[in-house]
Amino acid sequence: MDDYQQHPEATEAHLTAEEDAESDAKKTRWVFIGIFGNILGILIASVYEPTPPASRLLGRSPEYAALYTDSYKTKSRSIQVRHSVIGIALFFALAFVSSVLV
Repeated sequence: MDDYQQHPEATEAHLTAEEDAESDAKKTRWVFIGIFGNILGILIASVYEPTPPASRLLGRSPEYAALYTDSYKTKSRSIQVRHSVIGIALFFALAFVSSVLV
């Protein structure tokens, strides 16, 4: 039995944080950062940690808030990196196509 099965509050915090991070993510922004920032954009995406709005943690236990915040940051960073990599891939694909056509 893993920790999430033993602690339903932890499961709720983790799942809710991941859902919120997915809906809050500025995916298009990170694709453009990947396109225009290239490797630097990916580095920024992997370092930058967005924090969840404090209003989502009001009235919650400190343990819930800590688990929620950690899961939110981890999921957000994953989304940022993935979309910035998509951006750099688009950049190289467009560069390749333009070099072939010229």
